[in-house]
This record gives sequence, structure tokens and C-alpha cells, in this order.
Amino acid sequence: MIARAGILVALFAPSLALAGASDVTLTTDTILSVGGVTLNVSGSSATVASITVNATNFSFDLESGSSIQITAPSRNVMDVSSLTGNTTFTCDNSSSVIKYVGTAVGTVTVTPSSDLCASSSSGGGGGGGSHTTTPATPATPAATTTTPATPATPATPATPASSSSRLSAEQINAILGVLSSFGADSAVIAKVQAALTGAGGPTTGSVTSAAVAVFKSDLEVGSLGEEVKALQQFLNGHGYQISASGPGSPGNETTMFGSLTKAALMKYQKAKGITPVAGYFGPKTRAAVSAE
Repeated sequence: MIARAGILVALFAPSLALAGASDVTLTTDTILSVGGVTLNVSGSSATVASITVNATNFSFDLESGSSIQITAPSRNVMDVSSLTGNTTFTCDNSSSVIKYVGTAVGTVTVTPSSDLCASSSSGGGGGGGSHTTTPATPATPAATTTTPATPATPATPATPASSSSRLSAEQINAILGVLSSFGADSAVIAKVQAALTGAGGPTTGSVTSAAVAVFKSDLEVGSLGEEVKALQQFLNGHGYQISASGPGSPGNETTMFGSLTKAALMKYQKAKGITPVAGYFGPKTRAAVSAE
């Protein structure tokens, strides 16, 4: 079945949703206009249960094992919220592309932004060889699957409360930084920090401060990876909220640096007197965050 007719309904009435009694398979490219951004949706193996187009984003339910591609011809940055699939983001001189492969049935939300992604040329003479080097970062979740037992190690310091008094703040931050680099979530980090310090439990801000130890890279719109997630956690925990709900909100931080992260970072830079206030996470801002 071709999803073309339903997509046209969603295109001309953005608040409507395409959802049939049975799944449909995309057999031709579909053009959407979301928030003034043109997107091409394609995927010969995409089995879609529903597509909903809103004013600033669109979402779809994809069957497990299906893949779909969203292309922004104007190189707009696109933020993807999903915990049930693998996402690859590429950017060259002509477009930005998200390729998504679902690993379980679930809803995926795509939010385009007016910001443009940063591309780098490979120098080839045949054309089309430009891409960003950061999209390889989404492969990181594969490493976390091989080390799920690692967060259990901090159970040892929880035994004697007195032993925690012999650890300096620098040592505690180093331990928590290792946990964060292995993908431990905030709940695990909170329990370990409580055990090491003998406190009843840290605040959101203190948990995020421990993750600051992993900041080693400059970050900007289009950047991907765990350092982006740690930055979002830091901003949320220090009063510079990424979003009140959904992707980027407290507890729902993502690994993609989008326009909302940039806006929150600019508020932090302005408050700390960091210039220029450009939403770029460089050496000056990293130094300020490390001093928190």
C-alpha cells in the first residue's frame, strides 16, 4: 500500500495525523513542510503504522526492523527523540540526512530547526563526499551493551560510611566521571555519590557536576554524543532548562546538540559573562562549567 495520499492530508493540515487500520509501506519519496522546513521522507523498507505532522515537528510509528530516511535539502539540523532504534546523522554541502532503523515498535519524533548543520569536505573530486565526522558517535550504545555490569562496581564503597571520609572531592568526581563515561544513568550516579559522601542523596546539579569531568571536546549545533547529553544534564541542573517537557527536559536529555541546547547554553554564557554569547561550547565555557 502506498502512503502517498495520507501524507498529503498531513501536509496540508499539519494538526492532522495519518493512521490507518493497518500498516503502510513507503514506496515513493514524500515531501513534508514542518515549521517552514522542507523534509523529504523515504524508505523502501519503512513499514509505518502512523505519521503525525504538527506545527514544529512530526512523529511516526515504525515497525521493528524497518528503516526510514529524512532529508533536509537546506541542511537544517534535525533533532530525533527515540529510545527504540539506531540513528545516523550526516551533513554535507547539499543536505542533512537522518537514517533511522527501528529495533522495536515505538514512536519517533523529528524536530527540524532553522539552524544549519556544520559540514566538512573530504576533498574528493567526484562530489558528494562531504560529511561530518561526528555522526559516528551514535555507535556508542553498542559499547554500553558490552559493559552493563560496570555500574555495579561502585557497590563496594557503599559498605563503610567511614571509608568515604578518606576520599577527596577530586577522587569522588573521578569515580563518578568514569561511571558517566560508561553510560551510567543519573540514578546510578546519584546512589554512588551518596555512598561515597555519606549523604542522603545528591541534587540534580551535583550529579551533573560529576559528569563534567568527561567534557573534552568543543560542542556546537549538530554535535552528537554522550558529552552533549552531559552538557544538557548540567544546564538542566543549574537552572538553564533545555525544555520543560519531551526531548531535552530533565530526565529526558538527548545526545544531539540542537537549537534548544544552544539557546539554554547562551543563557548560561550571558549569566556568567562569557563572550561571545554564541551558544558554542568552547574552552571558555568548559572552564566555567568545570569551576561550578
